[in-house]
Amino acid sequence: MKTLLTLILVALISFGTKAQEKASSLYLLFEFMHVDSQNSGDYWQIEDFWSGIHKQRVADKSILGWDLWSLTPGGIKQGSQYLTVTLFPSLQSMLQAINSLDVMAYAKKAYPKKTDKELGAMFDKTGKARDLANQILLKQVDRTKGEFTMKVGTMITIDIMKQLDDSYEKVEAEIFKPWHQDMVTKGKKGSWELLRAILPAGSQAYGTHLTVSMYNDAAQLSSFMEGSGGEMDMMTSLAVKEGFKTREWKELKVGTLQMMVR
Repeated sequence: MKTLLTLILVALISFGTKAQEKASSLYLLFEFMHVDSQNSGDYWQIEDFWSGIHKQRVADKSILGWDLWSLTPGGIKQGSQYLTVTLFPSLQSMLQAINSLDVMAYAKKAYPKKTDKELGAMFDKTGKARDLANQILLKQVDRTKGEFTMKVGTMITIDIMKQLDDSYEKVEAEIFKPWHQDMVTKGKKGSWELLRAILPAGSQAYGTHLTVSMYNDAAQLSSFMEGSGGEMDMMTSLAVKEGFKTREWKELKVGTLQMMVR
């Protein structure tokens, strides 16, 4: 039986009628923030200040955009309470930003009326308001088709995956992506994408990939989570079960878009 299921999976992957659609070059920096309850007010003020800097970076074309997401559940003992996502057009631009970003120069452009002392005080406040719990460098490797526009209030699910087999990305493309595309086409979700972790890397890394789905609001997300996911024929169902063996599902995070810069 195991051999039969494997052959079905291989057949679906090898003889699929549609090749995987290549995602455009998009690199993402995910930064998970730990914020204590007593610092939540300062944290919002800090991110509002940083959003001005990110607007200047977008204007200078050093980044494509920046987002701030609140995470659910948000208990202080449950990990990170917020996530910032910075979008880059290339790996080089992302690495340069991480290693040699002149933050003060951008701050002066964004806030020309503030003194060096005032800007320095905001940077000091940044360090006290939150702890950078995790930083992940990612590349977008696949996505669904569709015209979905993010807005404040958009909700997101992030599934953290650990690849167990080299066929994992192909399995996502040939088996799982069509299911997500059907959900997008039917208006049950806004979009889906597959992200590959660049760093951290290695056998001890917590995860290797993220799958990200977006929803218009809480109503669309809850409707999707409470739904059955639709019908599958026997061959697809068997292939899905085999596909699950190519990765370990580590964790699910849910977020709500609070700020965005484009």
